[in-house]
Amino acid sequence: MYRRQLRRTAQAVLAAVLAVAGVQLASGAPAAAVRTVYYDASRTGEFRTNFDQAAQIWNSRVSTVRLQPGTPASITIYVDDGWPRAQPTGLGSGRIWMGRTAVNQGYDRNRIAAHELGHILGLPDRRTGLCTDLMSGSSAPVSCRNANPSSAEASRVNSLFAGTLAAPAAGMTYTWNEAGDIGPTVVGGRPASENYPFMVYVSGCTGTLVKANWAVTAKHCSTPSSVRVGSVNRTSGGTVVGVTRAVNHPSVDVKLLQLASQVSYAPAPIPSTSGAVGTATRIIGWGQTCPRPGCGSAPAVANELDTSIVADSRCSGINGPYEICTNNTNGTSGACYGDSGGPQVRRVNGVWNLIGATSRAGNSNSTCATGPSIYVDLPSIRSWISTQVGGLPA
Repeated sequence: MYRRQLRRTAQAVLAAVLAVAGVQLASGAPAAAVRTVYYDASRTGEFRTNFDQAAQIWNSRVSTVRLQPGTPASITIYVDDGWPRAQPTGLGSGRIWMGRTAVNQGYDRNRIAAHELGHILGLPDRRTGLCTDLMSGSSAPVSCRNANPSSAEASRVNSLFAGTLAAPAAGMTYTWNEAGDIGPTVVGGRPASENYPFMVYVSGCTGTLVKANWAVTAKHCSTPSSVRVGSVNRTSGGTVVGVTRAVNHPSVDVKLLQLASQVSYAPAPIPSTSGAVGTATRIIGWGQTCPRPGCGSAPAVANELDTSIVADSRCSGINGPYEICTNNTNGTSGACYGDSGGPQVRRVNGVWNLIGATSRAGNSNSTCATGPSIYVDLPSIRSWISTQVGGLPA
């Protein structure tokens, strides 16, 4: 008994001495392993330091994962002129795009970077509107500068990487601007077969040039600070020009964008009528080419699909005099998420004429191309457009 007491006393004294020296004795319960996740921010240009700072923020708040710059990287980060977005491919892996649109609108760079890293660390969007919630994203005011995860958000990441919570399913694309998750594009189409000079990329939506300094898009799209005109590639080519003013139609889903300067590309003429049922048309746009929300990212090159005008009765909730019901080709192809405001065109004497702007699904189904789509009938409001832009080209 006396020897056991001496042994325990000696062990206690040794532990105390080692503790003073900064050394800890191993206990029976091993510490949780810390997973190191490498990220590559070399493609982020002027935002490189923001992602390094965001990584350090996460490292100071969580204990089961550490973000470290290096290669081979599990997280690859890019920059473009669209909305910030993240595409997790697994817990701690995926792709991030630092979109300049949010920065141009005044959102804090570090908050955006930390928010997008949060998606890769397993956190979904929670649009609470609270600045204290990092994952509230754009629902918090533009003035919000908080780049720190809340205690609940940090705790969830710790649990995910400790394995006490199931990792979320991969394959979802999270977009900073909520509206960027819900606009239509083309499913079942093909890459653009020609370089339509009237195409306008509107940061998550699509527009069409109708005059040298005016474009048309959907009213429910955000108004960007600039657009790319004259290229079917949303990341290159054409001309990037500022937007000085937006004019919303009082009743239908149409917005006009006044450009800061004239461009040299040929606008799409708007005819006097859109055409009868059965008229062959084509829809063009950027965005995901799979049918479910968040199932993929936007392609760089716009997609096109040949379709036709169908009876208004095929579309629910349509405003017949001012909207077009557009067929979902073969029952599986049509408008979908990511390209609101995109053009519907038809050939008139060999020239593509603009008859429609993408608005919404015609069957209220969240899975795209399961029914026809609704496009605003631009010929029906041609006189209004002409008045707003100071006269349309002949």
